[in-house]
Amino acid sequence: MLNKKKIGRMIPYPVIENGRKVINIGPHRCQVCQSPVRRFRDTGYGFEVLERLQVVGGLRRFADQCPVCHSSSRERLIWFWLSQAGKGFRFARDITIAHFAPEKGLTRRISEAAPKNYTAYDFEPSRYRHIDTVEQADLSALPMADDSVDLLICNHVLEHVPDVDLALAQIRRVLKPGGTAILQVPLALKLEQSIELPLDSTGEERIRIVGQDDHLRLFTPADYLAALERADFDVERYDAFEDDDAAATAWMLDPFELLYLCHK
Repeated sequence: MLNKKKIGRMIPYPVIENGRKVINIGPHRCQVCQSPVRRFRDTGYGFEVLERLQVVGGLRRFADQCPVCHSSSRERLIWFWLSQAGKGFRFARDITIAHFAPEKGLTRRISEAAPKNYTAYDFEPSRYRHIDTVEQADLSALPMADDSVDLLICNHVLEHVPDVDLALAQIRRVLKPGGTAILQVPLALKLEQSIELPLDSTGEERIRIVGQDDHLRLFTPADYLAALERADFDVERYDAFEDDDAAATAWMLDPFELLYLCHK
C-alpha cells in the first residue's frame, strides 16, 4: 500500500509548490521566496535540552517558517546578508557558489542571482526534489579543486559530520583567497563546554543530550569560534540587528543568531 510520503513523491514538485502557494495565500510575504502567505508556521522540536541550554537554531519559534518554501529565520538571515546588507559580498554572474544541504527557498534565490556557476551538494542527493541536480559530496573529502569557490554555504551541517576539523580544512582548501564560507550550526548559549557524542550513540541518546537524533555535537559559541579560527579562518560574526535593527525586525530574524562569515 502506498503511504502519504510515497504518493507525494509521485507528484511533480512544481505542482506541489504551486499548490502550497494557492492554499496558503494571504497578506504576509516571505522574504526569501516572496510568496504572499496567510501565516507562518511554528518551528523547533521543543525538546527539554534545547530550551534548558538555550540552543540558538533549535529553540521553538512561533510564526517563523514559510509554508511555501519552508525557510525560517536561519535561512532569512543568510538571504538578508546576501541581498540586503551586502557589505562583505556582491553577487556577480561569474561567481562560483557551492551550497551544501540546499534549502528550498535559498536555492531558488541564490541560483537566480548567480546562475552561471551555482552548484548544490549533499551527502545524499536523492533526498531532494526542489532542484534538478544535486551533486554528491562528503565534507570530509570535497570533490572541488583547491582555491575554486567564491562563496560556500553550509547551514546546519557541521553538527552532523564525524570530524569537524577535517571538514573545516576541506572547506578552507576549496575556497578562493578572499572567498567566504557561511557556516552556521546550533549554538548553546547556556552550555559551559561543547558536547561531542560517539558515532555509535543512539538516536534516543542524541535527542536527550544534544537535541536531535542525527546530531553528533553541540557547540558553545566560544568553542565554535575557536574551531573556526583553528582552521585558519578570519571569522566575522555579523549581527543583523546591530547593522539595521528595523530591517532585521521586519524580516523576523532571530535576535540571538549571529551569521558566521568565514573568510580566507
